[in-house]
Amino acid sequence: MINRPVSPAQAGKEYRMGRIFGDDGRTVVLPIDHGSMLGRVNGLEDPVAALEKFAATGCDGFLIGPGVAEHSVPTFARRGSQARLLTIDSYWNAGENGFTAMISSINQAVTMGVDAVKVLMPWNVPMPKRAPVVSMVSSVIEAAEPFGMPVMVEPIAFEMPRGPEAVAVEADGCRVAMELGADILKVAYPGDPGTLSQWCAELRVPIVMLGGPQGGTTEELLAMVAEAVKAGANGIVIGRRVWQRPIDEATALLSQLNEIVHG
Repeated sequence: MINRPVSPAQAGKEYRMGRIFGDDGRTVVLPIDHGSMLGRVNGLEDPVAALEKFAATGCDGFLIGPGVAEHSVPTFARRGSQARLLTIDSYWNAGENGFTAMISSINQAVTMGVDAVKVLMPWNVPMPKRAPVVSMVSSVIEAAEPFGMPVMVEPIAFEMPRGPEAVAVEADGCRVAMELGADILKVAYPGDPGTLSQWCAELRVPIVMLGGPQGGTTEELLAMVAEAVKAGANGIVIGRRVWQRPIDEATALLSQLNEIVHG
């Protein structure tokens, strides 16, 4: 007897997760979705051209906005192309009065044939502001479930100095996101492999490391990724620290990151 998933939705989710994560359970995703929040970003003036350049590298997927998804169809409408993860919301930080907006939907994601959707979860906000954030994230997860669409959630302490307080905020956010039913968590490296190892054990879903603004040396970035993977991280979603470099340097760095994650 052939073993089958419990439902078509579960089959769809397993298929999509299998496109994002390799047989080793890890992934290297290059995000180029920054324009939906930051506008014209240095190094990403033409995101479609950047995507086409990096599609020839060994990365496993791209995190993109709906407009770029529409303009890059020829790059992905072929056998063996990388996974596509669709950013479906945006956030403009204004201290205690940040603003969230949906820029796409689960229906649009399913129509485009993408492999996952991603939502932000700003968590260093006053308690009354957390309720709409939780409502938004949970509604996306609920809408995605019947279609077998994985949801990546990004709990983040926006523009908070990196330190124990920010780590504690993001630890709480990760736990809430897991409780809501997130399939993948995208989070900043907590700075300590023991802490990350504990998160990986407790949260029971794949955890991928974000990169954040460009800063630090190449060696520091490579060391962070190696430490995170050793601690149990399932990969990386790092963009600005890659593509805000000359293209030759960026492709070489991406190759090194791919080797660390999968090697």
